[in-house]
Amino acid sequence: MDALSVTLISALTSGAISLTLAWVSGRQQRRDSERVQRETRTMAYLNPLRWHTAEVHHRLSLYATSVERDGCYPPAQVLADPREMEGKGADWFAGKGVALGSSVWMTACLFAQMTRTRHDLPFLRLAGNDDTRLPGLLQKVHAAFAACEIYYATQSSIGTDALLEPEGRLRSYREFCDLLAEPDRRVWADPVTWFLIAVAHGERRPALQRVLDALSELSAFLDDSLAGGASLRARHGAEIHRPRGGSPGTGTGPGAGAGAGAGAGAGGDLDATAGASSGPDAGVGRGRVPSLSPHPIPAPGPDPSPDPVLRPIPAPGPNSGPDPVPRPTPDPGPRPGPEPSAGPGAGQGPDPGP
Repeated sequence: MDALSVTLISALTSGAISLTLAWVSGRQQRRDSERVQRETRTMAYLNPLRWHTAEVHHRLSLYATSVERDGCYPPAQVLADPREMEGKGADWFAGKGVALGSSVWMTACLFAQMTRTRHDLPFLRLAGNDDTRLPGLLQKVHAAFAACEIYYATQSSIGTDALLEPEGRLRSYREFCDLLAEPDRRVWADPVTWFLIAVAHGERRPALQRVLDALSELSAFLDDSLAGGASLRARHGAEIHRPRGGSPGTGTGPGAGAGAGAGAGAGGDLDATAGASSGPDAGVGRGRVPSLSPHPIPAPGPDPSPDPVLRPIPAPGPNSGPDPVPRPTPDPGPRPGPEPSAGPGAGQGPDPGP
């Protein structure tokens, strides 16, 4: 084979390798770009859904805890009928009615995120069998609210009202309150308001429990799918205030004590321990902050077990045994004979005497 043939074959081989590498590199770049876009879309839907699920669960848990403890939730007992919202000013929604109004708004935002996720679910890329579990869990939440007489079609309408077009963002609480003050727009949110009023008066407890269970299950799934922490635990723990040495407060996990608590949510997401316990922290579960028992302060008086290093030296007596603390030995002066061995008092000079 002459030199020309070798050169030609080498050129063809180099060209084929270059084209193959360029094709593989371009394909990998396209795949990476599509993967990033899918992950971005997934995060854009699932993260807001996860956040609003935790918010609504926390708010309804406040209702459940207060009802279990006191039989009602006073902050939301501000209306007897949703029509009483008509004509309410901003001062009412920002003051006396904020507990009830913000609960309606949070629930509407959750419906908006659920509706968006269901509509765009075919375009989301989820790992494993998550693409079938997520629709099932969303449907479970829808069914739980439907059992509260907030029907599925109404939930979608309420969620649509919570969205501000054409921006596509969620309405702020202030913007949503403007809708509640309008009779024609408020009527769509009346089922949510009726349900919250009933729960605030200690009614509809089984329906509330079913909603909390469904929200807890959806939240756990979203935490696993997004490789995040326990969002319900973090949300509840963010507002737990436990005074030093106080009794256990509201937590987000099952209690491990002997108290007869009333848990709301899957696995006892609200463990309001109210029974007898074996200590200040009995019943502390996942998401519960153990109390710190105050350090006991001893009463003034003689120390029953003084430090041996600081124990006073007893005065010598006729029957006192060997001195436990070595003292310098007085030097009687020069003596004939061999030099005495170095002792505890060697080299200190003569004792001036008394």
